[in-house]
Amino acid sequence: MLNAVVIGIGNDYRRDDGVGPAVATAISQRKLPGVHVVTGIEDPMDLLDAWSDAALAVVIDAAVASPSTPGRIHRDAVNDVVTAGGVSTHGLDVTQAFALGRALGREPGRLVVFTIEAADTSHGVGLTPQVAAAVPDVVAAAVAEIGSGS
Repeated sequence: MLNAVVIGIGNDYRRDDGVGPAVATAISQRKLPGVHVVTGIEDPMDLLDAWSDAALAVVIDAAVASPSTPGRIHRDAVNDVVTAGGVSTHGLDVTQAFALGRALGREPGRLVVFTIEAADTSHGVGLTPQVAAAVPDVVAAAVAEIGSGS
């Protein structure tokens, strides 16, 4: 069984929507033992493939909130995610993927989702300053989740 998988959801060409891959890349650069990093998720079935053998799956994504505080970080465990009804800026729905994974026996041992409130998800490259400033905090929080092992 894989210790942990970090999944960065988002599109680098949609400004703050690229925060998931940015955090995942920063974690990948740490070369943590037993941790696999995945980006480029385009379909809920890709989530099942990415996390099905993991003791822990950490999913990172941008979120649109109203009212919004760009750069604000949210942490949700699986039960919070299931009751929230979705945590994404796009069509990918983590809750539906988790429910399907559970039905198929392909869910991770534990799921934690970090979302970062976005300021701008229009076409373009680069995170806004508020969202970019949140990246180190999300990296630290995700690494702490991985290190907690619980």
